[in-house]
Amino acid sequence: MYKIVLIICLFALFGCESEPSKPDVLLNKNEDVAFWIDTDVSPGSYMDAQGVWHVEYSGLHYFTIKGSIPTLNPQYVINRVPLIEVAFDSDYFYIPGIVTWRYAVYSYRGDFADRLMTTPIPVGYQTYTFPQLIKQYSIMNLAGYEVTKNPNVDVNHPAYSSYFATYSKYTYSPKQQMVFFPDFIGEKVTIFIRASLGEGEKVISKELKIVFEDKI
Repeated sequence: MYKIVLIICLFALFGCESEPSKPDVLLNKNEDVAFWIDTDVSPGSYMDAQGVWHVEYSGLHYFTIKGSIPTLNPQYVINRVPLIEVAFDSDYFYIPGIVTWRYAVYSYRGDFADRLMTTPIPVGYQTYTFPQLIKQYSIMNLAGYEVTKNPNVDVNHPAYSSYFATYSKYTYSPKQQMVFFPDFIGEKVTIFIRASLGEGEKVISKELKIVFEDKI
């Protein structure tokens, strides 16, 4: 009986073919995803030695983030279209003409991941939470999306988190415009970028630290 069991195990071990491993999503896995501020749109802007971008107000009400995605393995390119999705978010929210604020502790869609959204937001002599504010106001984010006023909003709805990003898709050169009003001068913000390559086979997260400055 022992010999029979041993023979069966050997057949099972050597008779099964292992599945071929998937190639790396990037054609050259040593290349990196990169993002930066477009200095053609915002002349005088620069990144300092600490990696913080100083973005000067150029008179335009926006600045632009540009990116570079390395070439994908052909398996992840369909009809010459690379399977790339880049999502942009930030920790900087504002209600036009009323108030601006930051979430001090933030990760990509972090407020929804933790189901918190209880950070107090000062508005005049009152404080509100995010769910309370959107019952009365439409809220904008630096990344360019708007959370519209809704008295009956359910922030725990599974689809609700999809509002919290803007996207660039199917390109090796993603680009995203973001608002820049004079009221922002002096503010320090963080932009969160998440590049999903090959339909999520590889996900890369980046951050850009920014200081808004007046033109000298």
